[in-house]
Amino acid sequence: MNGSTLTAGASARNIGALRTHGVLFAVVLLGILASLVYFSWWVERLGLNSPWLWLSLILMAAYVVAQIYSAWALYLHVETPAAVAAPAGLSVDVLVPVYNEPYELVERSLAAAVAIRYPHQTYLLDDGPHPRLAALAARLGVHYLTRAGNGDAKAGNVNAALARTTGEFVTIFDVDHVPEPNFLGAVLGHFTDPAVGFVQSWVGFHNHGDSLVARAAAEQGFDPYGPTSMGMYGCGAAPVWGSHCTFRRRALQSIGGHQAGLAEDLHTSLRLHAAGWRSVFVPSLDARGQTPSDLIGITAQHFKWSRGVFEVLFTVYPCLCRRLTLPQNAAYLVRLTYYLIGPIFLAHALVTAGVLLFGSSAAVRELCQYLLRLAPLALAVVLVRQLAMHLWHLEVDARGLTWRGYALSCTLWPVYTLALLCALLRVRIPHLPTAKQKAAHSQLPAALPQLTLMALLLAAVVVHLSGTWGLADAVVMVFALLATGAQSTAAYAALRP
Repeated sequence: MNGSTLTAGASARNIGALRTHGVLFAVVLLGILASLVYFSWWVERLGLNSPWLWLSLILMAAYVVAQIYSAWALYLHVETPAAVAAPAGLSVDVLVPVYNEPYELVERSLAAAVAIRYPHQTYLLDDGPHPRLAALAARLGVHYLTRAGNGDAKAGNVNAALARTTGEFVTIFDVDHVPEPNFLGAVLGHFTDPAVGFVQSWVGFHNHGDSLVARAAAEQGFDPYGPTSMGMYGCGAAPVWGSHCTFRRRALQSIGGHQAGLAEDLHTSLRLHAAGWRSVFVPSLDARGQTPSDLIGITAQHFKWSRGVFEVLFTVYPCLCRRLTLPQNAAYLVRLTYYLIGPIFLAHALVTAGVLLFGSSAAVRELCQYLLRLAPLALAVVLVRQLAMHLWHLEVDARGLTWRGYALSCTLWPVYTLALLCALLRVRIPHLPTAKQKAAHSQLPAALPQLTLMALLLAAVVVHLSGTWGLADAVVMVFALLATGAQSTAAYAALRP
């Protein structure tokens, strides 16, 4: 009887999975059709033989393939690993690297790391160093390690500790991430496969209610830290997300240790996969972190991230992509091209303002046609993403329309555009620590780029309204107002951090 019940249950789950993927596949297919509608606008104008038109078409086609099609492919490859009990007797080191962090934050994270139930050794890696943190470590029974200097920032701190520790497995916690007591029990079992080099678990945030910025940052992360990571696992490229990732020491040693850079997590996972190591993404929330709560904090964090990702895209990925499978390449392209949304948004906003201010009636009609062809594709991107989060996300809030996350992606165009330029020009950027405390005063100067773009778009709409206009003009002006609305989130966040 029990065997029949289990078989029936498994069959029901299989049928449910088929239906889920069937619905998702149908929506993705509609999205592909929408993209063909979008590209039809470009194809109809290729006879103009404009080199700028050809260049724009090539860039947009590459972006759609690398970012949109590849993301949809990940959703169709979503997999969840079977739970595996952690075997007894494994040797585990838990590392908490810090550098001039608030004492209370270090104390909370360190105490939670010590409280993890699976037997382990906890190490505080103080790049300060600070006598008060040494005393804290002694009080909590934690090993306290320092080094000479702080070269290569977090990666250098971790690698210095790897040379002085011996655990077969190493878990690294950012100081603002707090683990649950069962954290190691949920991940260590997957290392029974000797080919697994690292295991990453779900990333969530405990302070998403702090402010508009914190809420928007959490919403922006719902997809990459959830369904996209599950799809990357299905493609053989489960990612490292910076914190609470557990590594097999031998895997890290095989690539020369934790990789340095502003996107050290992405660089490390890319090297490990290129070296042939497997990875696992565990879809369980066994640790929560803290996201920046104000505009300056989120700006600094995303500038560091995007600058690092673009550096990996231009300098590391071309050397390693041949060692990856096609699904792995698709997975990495999604991460490597995400921040291009910034310069793409800026280009569309500037063209819209220019046409409204200086364009002829024919130019307005042309831009209207373009926007009408773009709208179905943009809607499809949102629809597929929201469906994926509804189907697989652990956070209940992710199942509604995460409009703040979309607005934040458009609001941070100055950050992503500057990061792209710095990467192309090889401008070196120092390691930027993420702000751990919320500002208590206005940060209006930080929103100056967004306020300038808002003023330009609003001026363009007002000037255009003063003349004669029709339906095509209305479509273009609505787009300008939507772009302005997205920028207003930065102004609000700056005024009320």
